Amino acid sequence: MASKNILFIFLSIFFLSWVFINNITKEIYSSLIVLLIIVVLFLLYFIITKKFKKILIISTIWFLIWASVSQYSLNNINTKEKNLSPYFNSKNYELIFIVDSVNKIDEYKIEYIAKLEKIWLKKVNKNIKALIIIDKNYDVSIWDILKTSTKLFKFEDFNSFSYKSYMLSKNIYFKSNIYVFEIIGKSKINIVISSIASIRKKFLEVIYKIYPKEEAIFLWWILLWARDSLPDDLKTDFNNSWLTHFIAVSWFNITIIIVFLSILVKYFPVYIKAILITVWIVFFTILVWDTAPVMRASIMGLIWYYVLISGRKWNLISIILLTASIMILLSPLSLNYDVSFHLSFLAVLWIIFTNKFFEKVFYFLPNFLEIRTAFTLTLSAMSFSLPIMIFNFGQVSMLAPLANISISWTVPIAMLLGFISTIVYFVYPLAWIVVWYITWIFLKWCIIVVHFFWKLNWSLLKLDFWEYKIYLEIMYFMILIFVILWFREKEEKDISKS
Repeated sequence: MASKNILFIFLSIFFLSWVFINNITKEIYSSLIVLLIIVVLFLLYFIITKKFKKILIISTIWFLIWASVSQYSLNNINTKEKNLSPYFNSKNYELIFIVDSVNKIDEYKIEYIAKLEKIWLKKVNKNIKALIIIDKNYDVSIWDILKTSTKLFKFEDFNSFSYKSYMLSKNIYFKSNIYVFEIIGKSKINIVISSIASIRKKFLEVIYKIYPKEEAIFLWWILLWARDSLPDDLKTDFNNSWLTHFIAVSWFNITIIIVFLSILVKYFPVYIKAILITVWIVFFTILVWDTAPVMRASIMGLIWYYVLISGRKWNLISIILLTASIMILLSPLSLNYDVSFHLSFLAVLWIIFTNKFFEKVFYFLPNFLEIRTAFTLTLSAMSFSLPIMIFNFGQVSMLAPLANISISWTVPIAMLLGFISTIVYFVYPLAWIVVWYITWIFLKWCIIVVHFFWKLNWSLLKLDFWEYKIYLEIMYFMILIFVILWFREKEEKDISKS
């Protein structure tokens, strides 16, 4: 079984490496180069094990199938771009959109992500989304069908950030400013999605009603990732204090939810635990809404939990690589240009590898409400995600570890109590005040810490890696691969000795 896992890990790494190269070169020949490398390495493997023929045939077929599917997805993206290219000019075109979600709200306008349905009365058969900007005074809702006449604009890269490719990885191909439009109907949705959307809306309304504005906004983010609500100045404060990961529903939020749910179902049989936690995570994912980072985080969180309760730790690497490969098949550009993709997978890997170490270091912390667990999980995930964050964001706070220590233990409690206070308000409005007050204290503390560390501008170290950023990332990922394999070999030796 171990040799099969090694073979799968080896093939997955080569597949992901090929996708990474192919995203840059956009040439099919890069796949042939990677395939040639595989053949050469398996020739060496043959010299050592004498199992050349069977393994080479299987691995070649596997690689070609996966590479072909990924290439198909990349070609599909290129085809959509090509079909849209004639419309990128100074002319107005009649467009019909279905509003999908809110992306951002500022003082004067709202950015929506919308699916393009028709262009000049021509039905769009491909799944193409756009960023549409509308004046804040207009009343537009999710699933509204809009008819307008406007221009299409390409996304432009800036500095060393490939903004265009980043948006393409999210299936967003252009942006449009909409000044005049007509709402011509409502898109049909099934009753399940409609019910969950209604629950989400009620949750947000209650949170805004019972908490002060700044604390309410923070709770919106850590509970339901209501990304449209966060003011630019508060978001900047989180960025500069290096605490942004607390307001992005990702591995941290999912892991915290799983930890607390595990407490509630502690004495249930294993299979009942797995079913209940899976149902809750699926519900939470839908409640947060259809965003790739949340989907990835939920999948990775559930994988981590399943491996944890099964005790089969080293199968995790194979499962993670399989999950990454499947996601890359669907969206190849994510591998190069979506930082949240990198961070989600790195976080889970290093939670597995370093969490026990941090638990030993911080043994003195209380584990009431799993405070110590949440704290060590945060540090574990940050340990090896830090370089990726530095490469991509171009800055690092020298006080980031202190800022995270100050806030990491409070966020899980604020999430839990914030959720409870909202539920209690629905059930018995007069009883929520006690829970509300305790929750407000933790939320207020988080906001104070963010503002405090933001003011310490001298601690923010600006870094610019220019075009070398991509090479540094490649080197870092290569080092991580060898470290992971070293960990794996070391633990297998320890198991065999025992």
